[in-house]
Amino acid sequence: MDALLELTPLIRAGAQCANGTYKSERHFFDFVVNGQSLWDTLGKRHDMVSILCAEYSADETEKAVNRLLLREKADLPNDRRSVFVCSECGDLGCGAITAVVDKQGETITWKTFGYENTYEDKIGFDDYSTVGPFMFNAVSYERTLVQAMARLRRAAH
Repeated sequence: MDALLELTPLIRAGAQCANGTYKSERHFFDFVVNGQSLWDTLGKRHDMVSILCAEYSADETEKAVNRLLLREKADLPNDRRSVFVCSECGDLGCGAITAVVDKQGETITWKTFGYENTYEDKIGFDDYSTVGPFMFNAVSYERTLVQAMARLRRAAH
């Protein structure tokens, strides 16, 4: 059975921390699969936002979407693609929640979620072993991601 992917707008609130540093406000789309927020499941505890963040470069966001659509090469080794990234800068060096994205026929699958960064070889799978795999209808999946990208472009203008 195909999973339903929806994208829901979320805001990561900005704040001044006790040590005087700031957390920037971020507007992003959460990946919601069959009614379950992946941000709640994966990104929130690491203070991450999805790759669909309005404050990040439109070009980088488009590349990230194209990676999830398998139109661009993966951004991490072992054909892993970022789903959630650092909420301050989006840099993979700060850590990312990643997945393997695979296409078989008319089905796109997200599987083998993990936490990784660009300076260590290891990937943390243990905390994510119960997440996925999610199998999406390829046409509906592409439409959802393309529409989200268009909404972000409109919001930027």
